[in-house]
Amino acid sequence: MSDDALNGPGESPSLPSPAEFDWLVYADATFAGLSPLIPVPLLDLAFEWLFRRRMPGAIARRRGRKLAPAIVRELNRGKGCREGCLTWPIKLTLELLKRLSRKILYFLAIKEATDQLSYYWHRAFLLDYMVQRGYLDDAALAHPAGRALEKVLDHPHISPLNQLAYQIVGRVSHIFRTLRGARRGKEDEVIEQTRSLMARTWENFGDYFAELSAEYDETYKEVRAQLAAEEAARQAAEEAARQAAAAQEAQDSPPAE
Repeated sequence: MSDDALNGPGESPSLPSPAEFDWLVYADATFAGLSPLIPVPLLDLAFEWLFRRRMPGAIARRRGRKLAPAIVRELNRGKGCREGCLTWPIKLTLELLKRLSRKILYFLAIKEATDQLSYYWHRAFLLDYMVQRGYLDDAALAHPAGRALEKVLDHPHISPLNQLAYQIVGRVSHIFRTLRGARRGKEDEVIEQTRSLMARTWENFGDYFAELSAEYDETYKEVRAQLAAEEAARQAAEEAARQAAAAQEAQDSPPAE
């Protein structure tokens, strides 16, 4: 594999500032992040996944791009089915118990919503970055790009976004009504206030987002190198198996008379 392939798409001079706030990039992320505040277990999960799945396509459209359906599926694929869909009933039961406990202890729901809102903002920023850098232009790039995205998001960060997320979570009310309207493209005073607060403070996160972008680029290179090494090992194993089979066949063949 060439160095260019490992390095990923080239630099784009037209990338906006990391701290440039665009509500249409972060709207679905915000709605997904606030979903844990819905007081009905599993309904909150349904709303979270609704908005989560809308994110890649909405962000791409905002940047004048259209993602292939296979790439959207790759980005939206949850870890559950990769681990085995037969375990979903057990996982769903555990998720129900966990979320029910958080509805009873509301402060746990506040903590979860704060963490989740920050997480989805990170995800939206990185998806936007990936779209603009060309990481999602084709499936060959999108697979390692998606793996790099999950690795960066799984890595612990001391994020300045957490404080803003906590402020927003503490201000919202009637969240189910708000998110039900957001699903149909309607905005109420909660959304307007949230968008306004984000717009006023987003420029403070420029340095952090620049570091996050650099971390993503480096992680992408590592993932591409890892995938290349895995592919080389697979091919070597297949070649060794072919040679062993050929040698065994030659050994088992009767001598020519």
